[in-house]
Amino acid sequence: MAPAGAKLYAQIGIFSVEANAKRAADQMAKAGVAARIHKGETQGKAFWRVVAGPAADTAARDALLKKVKGMGYPDAYAVSK
Repeated sequence: MAPAGAKLYAQIGIFSVEANAKRAADQMAKAGVAARIHKGETQGKAFWRVVAGPAADTAARDALLKKVKGMGYPDAYAVSK
């Protein structure tokens, strides 16, 4: 269960190539799913994390996650922040 006040998302993936992250976010947008790209770095290497959402509640997040998985991202999982 997410902490009170946390926003609910579906993480689509973490990409080592920015263009791949943009492609995933664009694919989500074309399907009517709001997605954001967050740049990060670990051990001196850049990565781009793509998340969809936020969802209004856990039921909506679960539906979002099902949709994302059906779009070819079977490793997507629920996150909150």
